[in-house]
Amino acid sequence: MNQSYFQLPLEKQKNLINAGYKVFAVSPYNKASMLAISNEAGISKSLLFYYFRNKEEYYLFLFDTSIEFLNGYKVQLNGKKVYDFFDLINMRIQGRMKVIAEYPYLYKFITRAYYETNEGIKSKLDHKKRMIMSIGEEEFLKVVDYNKFKNPGDVAILLKLVLSMAEGVMRGREDLNTEKILQGVREFEVMMESLKKHYYKECFLNLLERR
Repeated sequence: MNQSYFQLPLEKQKNLINAGYKVFAVSPYNKASMLAISNEAGISKSLLFYYFRNKEEYYLFLFDTSIEFLNGYKVQLNGKKVYDFFDLINMRIQGRMKVIAEYPYLYKFITRAYYETNEGIKSKLDHKKRMIMSIGEEEFLKVVDYNKFKNPGDVAILLKLVLSMAEGVMRGREDLNTEKILQGVREFEVMMESLKKHYYKECFLNLLERR
């Protein structure tokens, strides 16, 4: 990758990233062309290849950048504070909605990348994929309020369940528009409310209802 890319104004960098997210979100890796990306970005194909040697390098850059964006919106947890489990999940959701606002095709791109079948690119993505749904499990489990749970021993299991549910909500949505992605988020929030009623002590549920 040509380091001169990072010397571009931030808006131009963002434009080039969003162009790639859009084209790769709409088409699988094999069918997405650098010409289509350059047209979407409003630059020449030769200039695109000036910044990135080939499609694979550009694609992997986009993937790494998407992870950086998601990690950048992770909740900054204070280890001295105790947090409500479901508040932490909701904070995470709100952060990811901010990502969608700035990079509308990022989630579609990640979803398609997550299930990419091209063998050449797939092998290079495999070790990165585990980062996609990660929300810092160890850090999360250190600060969550265990006192609200009927059985504190369920917290680690519940976190894995929630992550699996989140992955399930994302699967197959690579061709959906933003409104349908938001609909999926709302469905996920309903699931969280149901889990809260199952795992939390009655006294804490009563307190929440009085707010």
